[in-house]
Amino acid sequence: MTSHTPRASRWCLGVALAFLAADAAYAETTTDDLREPKEFTYGADGITTVTLTAALSKVMVGNTPYESLVFNGDYDAPVIRTRPGGTIRLTLDNRMDELTNLHFHGMQVSPLDEGDSIFRLTDPHTKGQYVLRLPTEHSPGPYWYHSHFNKGAERQVSGGISGPILVDGLKDQFPELRDVRERVLVLRNFQKTFTGRLASEIVTGAPSIRTINGQYQPDIHIRPGETQLWHLLNVDANQYFRIRLDGLRVQVISQDADTVVKDVVADELLIGPSARVSALVVGPVAGRYPLALGRANTGPAGDSYAGVVLGTLVSEGAAMPTVKITSAYPQARDLTREPVAVRRRFVFQDSEDDPNAFFINGRRFDPERVDTTVKLGDVEEWTLFNPSQELHQFHIHQLDFQVTKINGKAVDFVGYRDNVFIPALGSITLRIPFTDPVILGKFVYHCHIMEHEDGGMMQVIQVVRPGDYDQAVTLEPLGGIYGDNQSCVYLRNTGRTALDESAPSPRPLGGAP
Repeated sequence: MTSHTPRASRWCLGVALAFLAADAAYAETTTDDLREPKEFTYGADGITTVTLTAALSKVMVGNTPYESLVFNGDYDAPVIRTRPGGTIRLTLDNRMDELTNLHFHGMQVSPLDEGDSIFRLTDPHTKGQYVLRLPTEHSPGPYWYHSHFNKGAERQVSGGISGPILVDGLKDQFPELRDVRERVLVLRNFQKTFTGRLASEIVTGAPSIRTINGQYQPDIHIRPGETQLWHLLNVDANQYFRIRLDGLRVQVISQDADTVVKDVVADELLIGPSARVSALVVGPVAGRYPLALGRANTGPAGDSYAGVVLGTLVSEGAAMPTVKITSAYPQARDLTREPVAVRRRFVFQDSEDDPNAFFINGRRFDPERVDTTVKLGDVEEWTLFNPSQELHQFHIHQLDFQVTKINGKAVDFVGYRDNVFIPALGSITLRIPFTDPVILGKFVYHCHIMEHEDGGMMQVIQVVRPGDYDQAVTLEPLGGIYGDNQSCVYLRNTGRTALDESAPSPRPLGGAP
């Protein structure tokens, strides 16, 4: 992933960035203890009512003042807390001078009507409405919301138009964790500029401010022996976070809000763009332990990231007994044992002559066209090839998948994911269950490096009832049977409502037999 600035502008940018790196006015100093993000939560009725006001605001990014695009006047966006079976009612108040919208990353909710549809936009200085109804079996854990405006998502998310979601219930799967303290750690990367404003063009390798919950190098307190549950969310547009706690190992219990099916212990966490990890951290002997962001490289044609300290784990105070998981892990169906209805091949390509163009199977994104039509109830196998010399980060909306092979070699099954990197000059194989009726509708799959997404590395998929399949394929060049995911369009195209239950639906994956 390279900088796509004209040569003269690159020279000016290089001079400016070199000056920035040396400018003491931009030097950060360690701030106070890690603060908890503000929160919208639910009542006894299970409804979380949220207003997010998107506007150009004066904010503190770490310890440095900037003007940026943020929610509710704060670079540290609020947590939206909900629960399985709950409802989020959200007003998006767009006070920016540009279009925007929202995607609720990883959530298994409907894309129809007021749901999680990227095909609906909110005009400048107007309001948009979202209503998300979570199924009772919705997976608990960390998710996030962010702008998904085509050709504008990278800049808006880099500025702060993103934030965390927490679906309660992860600790309920392990009763011994009931009293363990939970922490939400939101990871961001903000590009420095001379102007004191959000950069007009995002350059991933530029000098930047890496923060946790909007803070620069905060202290995170723990007692010796104490067990804490950390939810780490990468809500940046492009950045990979390769994180380790100096000399310590952590126990991963969830990846992308999918609980693992066995013990997973790691001394390093690679959290790609859009990924989330929930892990148990145990307080070591008293002392200070750097939470380090290691150097990373996304390939010869990609980006390099310098290593920095994100924060410090401070272990002090009276020792506490360590809590260990003794319950059985929740089990998930191993999709390698499921029959495959369709096998597909996708090639994620960089343009050879246009550094701003990216393709899937030779096509750039067109919201008016459907690229893939899938029958509800099918399990499909997708093999994703990456002939370029940099990583790509695959994500599909509305559902999860199982990684079965990397570069043709089988991998151990530890649980599902909703995003994964495709190795440079390599491949990855997935089993994807299109089995939950809640996903009926039109959505997208894409590279979640937003520079690549904005450059065209995204395609449209529609999931349809088997009886609608032939008509849906015929209508692919015209946007499919759902149009912009409004029921009136579906009615016009099919003759019945999108939520018509007269035809039987397959049961959700993992449901009762």
